[in-house]
Parts: sequence; structure tokens; C-alpha cells
Amino acid sequence: MNPDAIGLEPDWPSGGGTMGALIRAHDWAATPLGPKASWPLSLRVVVDLILASPLGMIVLWGPDLIQIYNDCYAEITAGKHPRALGQPTRECWPEVWDFNGPIYEAVLHGESRGFDDQKLILERNGVPEETWFDLTYSPVRNDAGIIAGILVTVHEVTNRKRTELALRDSESRFRALVSASSYAIYRMNIDWTELRQLDGHGFLTDTTDGNKAWLEEYIHPDDQPQLLDTVREAIRTKSAFDLEHRVRQADGSLGWTHSRAVPILDPDGEVCEWFGTASNITSRRNTDEALRRSEARLSALFARAAVGLSELTLDGRFLRANDELCRILGRAREELVGLFVVDVTHPDDLAASRMAIEQALRTGETVALDKRYLRPDGTHVWANSGITIVPGNNGDERHFLAVTADLTVRRETEAALRESEARFRLMADAVPQIVWITDAEGRVEFFNRQWTDYTGVAYDARTAPTTVSDVIADFIHPDDAALTAERFQEAQRAGSLFLAEHRLRSKTGEYRWFLVRGLPYRDPHSGAIVRWFGTSTDIHDRKHAEAQLQQARDTAEAASREKSNFLASVSHDLRQPVQAANLFLELLRRQPLDPKARELLKPLSDSMTSLTGMLSGLLEVARLDAGLLTAQARVFDLDELLKRLYGEFQGPAREAKLWLHMPPAARSVRSDPLLVELVLRNLISNAVKYTELGGVTVGTRVEGDRLAIDVTDTGRGIAPEEVERIFDPYYQIGNATREHARGFGIGLATVQRVADLLATRVTVRSEPGIGSTFSLSLPLADEETQVPATGEEAPGGTLRGRTALVVDDEPMVLKALDVTLRSWGVSVHTARTLAQARTMLKEFEAPPDILIADHSLGAGETGVSIISEARRRGTPVTVLVTGDTSAERLAEAGRTGIRMLHKPIDPARLEALLAEGLGGR
Repeated sequence: MNPDAIGLEPDWPSGGGTMGALIRAHDWAATPLGPKASWPLSLRVVVDLILASPLGMIVLWGPDLIQIYNDCYAEITAGKHPRALGQPTRECWPEVWDFNGPIYEAVLHGESRGFDDQKLILERNGVPEETWFDLTYSPVRNDAGIIAGILVTVHEVTNRKRTELALRDSESRFRALVSASSYAIYRMNIDWTELRQLDGHGFLTDTTDGNKAWLEEYIHPDDQPQLLDTVREAIRTKSAFDLEHRVRQADGSLGWTHSRAVPILDPDGEVCEWFGTASNITSRRNTDEALRRSEARLSALFARAAVGLSELTLDGRFLRANDELCRILGRAREELVGLFVVDVTHPDDLAASRMAIEQALRTGETVALDKRYLRPDGTHVWANSGITIVPGNNGDERHFLAVTADLTVRRETEAALRESEARFRLMADAVPQIVWITDAEGRVEFFNRQWTDYTGVAYDARTAPTTVSDVIADFIHPDDAALTAERFQEAQRAGSLFLAEHRLRSKTGEYRWFLVRGLPYRDPHSGAIVRWFGTSTDIHDRKHAEAQLQQARDTAEAASREKSNFLASVSHDLRQPVQAANLFLELLRRQPLDPKARELLKPLSDSMTSLTGMLSGLLEVARLDAGLLTAQARVFDLDELLKRLYGEFQGPAREAKLWLHMPPAARSVRSDPLLVELVLRNLISNAVKYTELGGVTVGTRVEGDRLAIDVTDTGRGIAPEEVERIFDPYYQIGNATREHARGFGIGLATVQRVADLLATRVTVRSEPGIGSTFSLSLPLADEETQVPATGEEAPGGTLRGRTALVVDDEPMVLKALDVTLRSWGVSVHTARTLAQARTMLKEFEAPPDILIADHSLGAGETGVSIISEARRRGTPVTVLVTGDTSAERLAEAGRTGIRMLHKPIDPARLEALLAEGLGGR
């Protein structure tokens, strides 16, 4: 059972109209959703949301997309309700599955979809019906953050679409009517410089090919200025051109026309041409003076009217009315004329209407009021009516002129605004964040319910904080107040995102961390900021987790430093005997030996080389930690390295009953051999260690101008979600307890850092249960590049006859260096302490050519001081020998510029270093 559902009220959901009752009574245990008590909190919240929505909404939940919907949606389902409740949507709406199915699949993968005026054929009451809808589809996540359902909003616009289709049909009939009418029809270009077409209907001369001289040919000269002014105004305002003027008729005589043209707009709202009609009003213009006076009176009446026009007797009887008033009142003109105002006024507004008439009669002023008019179908319409007394035809009779403006759109807009505000408040109260709104200056206009729940202060403009500054002063932690104010002021200046983190005081006095985000809303016309909309999200738990993570990182870094110190200590202890063994082994290699002895010398030499490589690897890790490691690229034979690694790992592989294959590469590469060995030793060690059955293969393949070295095992493999993390510091798969036996080696994080130094990457391919392949890509050496020959003797002539002072507190190492230097023809003096070394320096007639000193000489003494003294006396070549691999020691050498060799010393490298330093001396 979902723990969040424990304590769920048996009468949930509360309210919700008819659908709320059906949901409460439904046998959900018989559906894939199970009993309501097991529903996740996220589903219950969405159900509460749709039941409270005035829009048609349905939530589809679970793999079967089980339907739960509200009252408004139930009306859309027609004969499928109420069995549609709890039914899989595909079973309920098979006729539109081809449309909905792909949409549902996309939404369940995180997308949102929306459609306007979507045509669908629905089965309603057993009959297919052509319908249109505005639709939106949004993913809904469950308590675990996984998309588990789809929220669909459904707004049926079938009636509107049918009206639009009817309107288009009506327009077609209108065009046919125009063709059959006696009006002259004309088309003008955008700026009226060309008459494109004129069908004069016998009234005016036809034009079919375009006429740019139309003004002179058709319009009386005295009327041309007024006509041009009217044209310019119509062009400027993109409004109708309407003018009565004189015109030359088809028979050559002058006549009068009423010309009216409307702009034809393109999709961008720009005028693309003008379409007009010209009626012959010559007869009307020739009527008598009485008719002209009547027309003047009507013109004045229409000039003052905004929408509906009517003329009434003083007792309120309609004498005449225009088309718009007939439309507002829903009556034909023949029906309306003769009725009284009281016949079309809502009973509740009769008293106010009578008072307005009495006031107009008493004062002679225009009186206006908002009132309801009754329509024949029983509905009412809100309108604003203004009444004015005007003189009659004979100067004595008076009438009312009424100007009536339909308020339906305004009222609907106001209602929609109220509904929108209610929906906004509902949605704002439904989200978990604190939602706030301020004006451009920072005066608070709104807080949602979460503000009250958290602070304990209900928002009221009379008592609550009225500005952002008040909120900061009253509720923000003092340490965060200044920064919050600065960020908001900066956002106001820049008109950009307001973003801040601060601690907010709760009603209990506790401070919790919140992330505040605010965006400016700009006036669509001026672009000026008029409001700020924002949210405050509780991030206290996240901040606490970040602090714990930082503490863990600090602990890990301390452990890393301790590891370096441990490696330095162990490395120093191990290097001493290995150092002496290497030097004696080199002397033995240079002695004349019988074949049997030399055969034994070879595996001994290989073993010492592997041991030296591992110790050098520890050194390179320390140098990497110190930031002093650089790649020293050279051409080397890869097979020599692979043979050595094979000899090192064939024993552990055999003990683990694994096979180990390393076919020869027969290739030379250009890279740093020591760093390459460091990477491969770790990859092979991991492969052997984590493979239980099968074995490990180290193979090579050519990829263009590079050679890929693949270390492939038949181990347990790595899950896809773990592949990227294995290169993270301190991360080991299946070793949450950090067993040190599982952690031997430098680790894949360091391997990747070394690969970065080599300007390459270590990649991995793995399949759980099959195995893994780690690949290192290296540049191939040019074919003409030769691998330097091994075993060449350094130029001994440079060292022969030189003098050297060797200082080391380890007798075995001191003896080995003594014998080695003497084999090169060097006269050697040895000392075990700094005191002995200083005495010998003073006794030399001339400074020694060479001084070799161990760093750690016991009793806190170091070889650095004797090297500095020898330098001052003129010794040209000084070498500091150390087994300390710590980052601090490497950094010290880098600062002082002292030549440093790490134990175990390669005799050939020492010989070359000394010869290089003494070259030319």
C-alpha cells in the first residue's frame, strides 16, 4: 500500500459535483488502479484538480490509461457516460485511437502536445458525429517522479466551427448577391493610385485593365480634395472609406454616388487592396428640401450613435430603429417599431429606466444607464443606453434619440477575467511553492495559500507586508536581507530574472532556505515592466544534503593526502634495498659470466625491472597529485612492455585459474613508456582481480595512425548506469564498505587523469554477465623512426678520472653507489653523515666534480643542505637521491631546481645524467 494513502478519508474526493460522487461510489478495486486507498498522492492531487476545474478535463492513469474525468468532460462523452469512468481509454474511444495513440506514446515519454480546432469523428449515442475540439495533452508524474499518467484538457468548439462554416457559406452567397446587384463594384490598389477594376453596371464606365487617371476621369474637380483626404484617412487607420461625391456617369453627365470601400488585409494584418461599391444616389440628391432636412436629421442622429440607434416618442414608443439595435434586441424592425421601451426592458430594471427618462425630460441632458433588455426567446442582454431629446420635423414635436451599446462582450470579458483570476488562485494554491506577485515598484499584490501556511500571516493589503522591502525586513534572515534586496534591485534595473537564495522565517520561528525566482511581465504595447511574478521554493533539505556532500568530499581529500603520505613512507622503505639490488645487478650484468649464469640473470633482471616499474608508478601518482607530472613522449617498442607485464601477471592469473593472452603487437608507439605502463598495469590488474571464470586478453589493433590496446576480460561486466561513474574518484562497483583488499592500484580516476596527460582517453565497452573491454589509444611511430637500441654503454670517457662525494646513511646503498661509480672510472669518497661530508668537502684541494646525496640522512638531516654547500664551493654536478614520493617533496625539487632521482635508480639513467652535466667540462 502507498504509505501516503494511509489515513485517506473514505469519502474522498470531497465535493466534485456528480463526478465526485461517482468516483466515491465506483468499485476501483475491480480496475487496474486498485482501491482508492492505494492510489499515489500525485494521482489524488490531479483528481482533485480536475474535479475543481470548470474546463473539461480527464486524467489517464497507469499502463492501461484508466479514465477519471470531471462533470464538464462527462457532457462530452454523451452515451458513453458513466461506463467510461474507470475504463481504459482505448476501449472507450476506439474510433479516435489512431489519432490519440501516437500522442499518448509521445506524452508518456515526456512531451506535451496541443491542438486547436481538431476535427474528430466521435460515436455519440450510437451515431458517428463530426466534432471539433481544442485539446492539450500533458505528462503527469507519480510520487517517484516517473511519468505515470496523462492530463488532457478538452474544450469542444463544434458549435463555433459550424457557425464559421455557415459564415463562409453566407459570404459565398453574399458574393453572388453582389454580382447580381445594381451597385457598381470596384477594386483599388493599396494606396489608391490605380483603379484596378470597375464594373459600372451601366452607372459608370467599366474599367478592366487598370486606370491610373481615374481621379480626373470619374471625380468632379471640386470633390477631389475631400475624396483624397478621406482616402488618406482610411489608409492611415485601415478603416472603411465612405463618402458621397459627384461622379461622371457612363452617359457623360454628372451624378451622385455613395462610394464605400473596405480594406482587404493579408495574414499579417496589412492592406493588400481595397474593395468597394458605388451606388447611384443621384435621385436622392435631387429630392426636395424637406427630404434633405430629414436626411440631415438622420445624419446627425447616426453621427452621434455608436452602436444601436432608435428614435422614440416621449412616452417611450419606438418610431424607428437601425439594424444594430434590432440585432441587440433580437427583433425584426417591423416587430420592434410600435413597441414601448417597457415592453423590452427587464422587470428588475423598469424603475431605473423610468427614472432616466424622467431625468432627461426634466433636465434636457443626455442620461445613460446600464440595463437588461428582454429578447423574444426569453434571454436578456446587457446594454448601455443613452437618451437625448431632439427636435421634431415641425420644430414643435420632440422625440428621444437613444444610443444603445451592446455590453455582452464587455460583460463576458469581465466574467472571463473573474474566472481566470479564480483559476489562477486555485492553481497557485495547488502548487507546493510560495507564489507571489508585485507591481513594477515592488508593492506586493498577491501571496498564495502556501505563504499563509508557512509564515502564519494571511495576506491582507491592510495588515500584511505591502512591499518587497517589508517582506525582507519582517521575514528574511538578517544575514540574507542585504543580498536579497540587492538582487531584486539589480533585476529591476536590468529587467532580467530575479534569482536569490535566502532563509525565510516560518510561523514557528524556524528559518528554512528558499530559492526565489521572479520574472518581469511587460506591457505588450509599451514593453514596460508592469508586474513581477515569482515563486519561492523550499530547498532547505537540498542545502543540508549539499553540506553533507561537501563534508564527505573534504574527508575524501584528507584521505587522499594521507594515502600520498603512506605511499611516500612505504616507497622510501622499499626503495632502499631495491636501489642497492639494481646497482649490484647492473654491475653483475657487466661482468663476464658463463651462459648458465647469464641465463639465470635474465629472469632476475626482468623481476627487478617489474618491481622498479611498480615503485616508479607510485612515484608518478605522487607527481600527478603534486601537479608536476608531464608526459615525456618517445618512441618505444610496445612488445618489450607487454612481455614484462605478461611475466608480472601470468602468475596471479594462473593462481586464479584464468588464462592470460598477450599476442605480440610488433609495433612501436610514440608516448611516455612509464605512464603507458602505469595505465596498462592498472587495467590488467583490475581485469585479473574482477574476473572469476575465463580469462584476460591484451590485444592490439591499428586504427588509422593510432594503435588501440584492448584489455578484455570475461568478468561480471558493468551495468550501463555504472559505466560513467567508474572513472569518478573514490568510486568502486560493489565495494560500498571500501574494503582495502579490493582497492589496490591507482584507481580508474587516476588512470583517466594519466590518459589526459598522454592526450588520449581510456574508453570502456561492457555487457553485464559477458565482460568488459578497456581501450587505450596511442599514436603509432613513423615507419622510418627506429626504436633506440637497448643495452648501449654510456660514454664512459666523460666520467673517467672524475671525483665524486657520495652521502647516504644506508650502508648497502652507499656501497652499491661506490662500486658502480668506480666501475665507470670515478674516484669515489663516501660519507654517512652530514658532518663527515662537510669535513671531506673542506679537505678536498679542489671541489669534487660530482656530489650525490640521499635526501633523508636520519636524525632530521637532509641532503639538500650539503648539496647547497657543494654548489657554493663550485661542484658542477649535484644529484639528490630520494625514496620519498610525496607531493611536497616533488614540489620542493621543482622550486629549488635540484636534479632529483627517485630510488630505485636506473644505473644507465644515472650515468647519462652525470655525463650530461659534465659534458664540456
